Amino acid sequence: MKNIKIFFVFAIVFLLFGCSSNINELKESKNMGVKSDNERLLYFQHKYKDKEVLKCAEKDLNNDNKLDLIVIYKENNDKNSMVVVLSDKEKYKITNEVSAPIENQKIEFKDIDKKPPIEFVVSGSKNGSFGYAIYRIEKDKIINLFGEDMKDCC
Repeated sequence: MKNIKIFFVFAIVFLLFGCSSNINELKESKNMGVKSDNERLLYFQHKYKDKEVLKCAEKDLNNDNKLDLIVIYKENNDKNSMVVVLSDKEKYKITNEVSAPIENQKIEFKDIDKKPPIEFVVSGSKNGSFGYAIYRIEKDKIINLFGEDMKDCC
């Protein structure tokens, strides 16, 4: 009888730890914006091995009918940056880096001028100061079209 109780205790503990790690993994990939096995994300992680990814979003940003990936990542304790991993035929390219919000990062896609390529809005905060900027990919570079108070949140 004692062996059965020990078995059930171990089984319950094993299930709890197994389930909690799967839940944490799911939360992590959901909060990041893409699954952890995303090809473009893996490419970014290969090139920026020591950088923590904070937020991602996928969309065709250069009008080539291939998904691209916006990546906001932690540069250091006081600075976050953003790049776009562009799909290019059978390989990937990484754009220039731009500053990104420190907290509460949000990425949205907006077709502001009703013509390709699509624009994207990045917003966030730092110590209670909110800011946003509108970007577009032109000639494989992130171009800042308009921003409001981004210097206060990046």
